[in-house]
Amino acid sequence: MFPQIVTTKKPDGSTYRYLHIVESYREGKSVKKRRIASLGNIDAYSDKEIEQIILKLESLLQNRVLGSLDDLNPKASLNFGVPYVVQFLWDQLGLTRAIRDALKDRDVTFDVAAYIQAMVINRLLDPSSKLHLFDTIKDMYLPDVSHDWQLQHFYRALDYLMDIKPKLECHLYEQMTDLFNFRLSLVLYDMTSTHVTGHHCPIAQHGYSRTNRPDLEQVELGLLVTPDGLPITHKVFSGETPDKKTVPDILKRLKTEFGVEQCVFVGDRGMVTNKNLILLAEAGYPYIVGYHKRGRVVSDALLESYADVKSYAKLKDNLYYLEVPAAGIDDDDENKDKARYILCYNPVKAAQDKAFREAAMEEAEKALAELQQRLVKPKRGRRPDPKRTMVKVAEILTKKGVQAFFVLDFDGQNLSFRREEAALAKEALRDGKFVVKTNTDLPAGEVVLSYKTLMNVERAFREIKNFLEVGPLYHWNEKRVRGHIFVCVLAYLFEQELQVLYRRQWQKEADQIQQISDEDERNKKQEELDSRWYTGERIVEELARWHVQKAEFLGKDFLSVPPPTPKAQRMLADIAIPLPPKIIHLAK
Repeated sequence: MFPQIVTTKKPDGSTYRYLHIVESYREGKSVKKRRIASLGNIDAYSDKEIEQIILKLESLLQNRVLGSLDDLNPKASLNFGVPYVVQFLWDQLGLTRAIRDALKDRDVTFDVAAYIQAMVINRLLDPSSKLHLFDTIKDMYLPDVSHDWQLQHFYRALDYLMDIKPKLECHLYEQMTDLFNFRLSLVLYDMTSTHVTGHHCPIAQHGYSRTNRPDLEQVELGLLVTPDGLPITHKVFSGETPDKKTVPDILKRLKTEFGVEQCVFVGDRGMVTNKNLILLAEAGYPYIVGYHKRGRVVSDALLESYADVKSYAKLKDNLYYLEVPAAGIDDDDENKDKARYILCYNPVKAAQDKAFREAAMEEAEKALAELQQRLVKPKRGRRPDPKRTMVKVAEILTKKGVQAFFVLDFDGQNLSFRREEAALAKEALRDGKFVVKTNTDLPAGEVVLSYKTLMNVERAFREIKNFLEVGPLYHWNEKRVRGHIFVCVLAYLFEQELQVLYRRQWQKEADQIQQISDEDERNKKQEELDSRWYTGERIVEELARWHVQKAEFLGKDFLSVPPPTPKAQRMLADIAIPLPPKIIHLAK
């Protein structure tokens, strides 16, 4: 049965609309209708009276399916954009299945994949402790989880994550090679460190501090990435481990776990030792590495012999290069592998280096002059202490990093100083320059650009340490310290994946714009496109503004999904992530 409005016309031309309840029935091959009841002239009823009729009829139902605004019960606003996108990419990478398959022989009593996913989303959205995540997880959109969250499971999930790390990294590597359709021909490796709070973690040790905090214990992190900055693998080392000692382990894993037989290894100057270069050669990996521009016979000789930057070729804005013959100036047989050396010069960086050094020199001279005056006119009753004076001098020069650029004379009472012009002239040769060493057959310009992509690793470290707030670490258990860092690397993977997907589409549009013949139109479109050059971090920030409203209606929970911001909507279209439905029904 269903309602039907029947319109009739009177002889005087007036019309009336009658509300009938009718039903359909079959008579032979025909479908006909018959009236069950008439509710009279519908125009004679007010809206309120019609609503009362509807409510009365609805009250006869055993299960209500209709309701009014009074039945709507708003509950909470949820973070939606970042969780929605991470879950889409998570499923695309098959991570839930991979985690469950890797743990299938273990007696696991909770959904490890769900807990790992929640921690990854939290790292991107609002980096915080596991306890804070446990307290605020209800504010995130996590539709695939129907159980109650338990705090201890977040910590136990880190243990399980480390147990399956090799399998999971290999799975991700295979998925990324398929998704991005690349053949790994070049890898980039670098190191960083992060502080550990507490005194019980065995791998937390004092070591070389990149943040000038040698008083704090730390762990070292080695990260291997693709040229696009996508992480392949990482390893956490004890805090006192030198960079150069981490290379053999990474090379072994690259060969045995990932099956990479041929690729160019790009590393910073901290990786350069004869032993490591021999290991690279034995593994079949050509190398491109930064070379020390201080304290080496080779670099000193090259910088002095090729000080005139007019002979350098321009590679791009503010980057010039010159491949130089190394024969006859090598020390310690470093040229056994027929290495090539390329000098690189950045005029902007050169000006910055010079200005920084001059400012440091002037500040040191001012401090030394003040000390000099105090020695000439000491406070009443106090004689200069030669030992304390020299300690103070060393402190001034070391703090400014200019100890090599002064000549000092102190007889126990009088202090004199002057600039060491020869040392300053030698240091000026290094301004804005860096040295690259390689044994590849690649053109020199391509070698330099490949080395410059090492900044992708440095950016990864900045993202992991700053935006994702990897440290300081508050875990004391070694396994959980490692697990926490793995979660941060996974979060960075998703952020970087967003950037790579977005910029590939951006590049397609840029290539199309270059085909436009009209210069004004081409420049206009390129300018508009340039305004949409976003990093992965910027995409995450825009997605984080997207919230949904959770509500209950007639005993059923649902999400009301508003459209994202126009900018976020364009981003999603560019990375081929579909918009969700306007209403998402939730299981109780």
